[in-house]
Amino acid sequence: MTRMDDEESAGMRVEPRAFTDLSVHVAPRAEGGLDMALFGELDAATAGKLDDALREAMTSEGPVVIDMRACGFVDSKGIAVLIKAAVHIGDQNREVIIRGAKDRVVRVLEVAGITSMGNLKVEP
Repeated sequence: MTRMDDEESAGMRVEPRAFTDLSVHVAPRAEGGLDMALFGELDAATAGKLDDALREAMTSEGPVVIDMRACGFVDSKGIAVLIKAAVHIGDQNREVIIRGAKDRVVRVLEVAGITSMGNLKVEP
């Protein structure tokens, strides 16, 4: 039985909740740099988690590869975090590589101008 089932059986009205959480997994790359995988939505409520992980990435060496296959939504706050990281990491002559983003996420990144940044690459 789930928590929702318990609350409903107790006579409480339970409103469905949108899934807006974000999980960021970070691992060192064998050839240097970091791999990051995002799971969930990158928005104003969750962008701080990615910002914290990217700040840590700025202290490492090599490229930062962000796997966005499991990230279905990015808003302006998420875009701002990606741009800020790309600028700072670019200042270190390193690059940020975004891989596996869904078509709708890639379109948002294109409209925001991220795909034309020199040290930030968006790959399928």
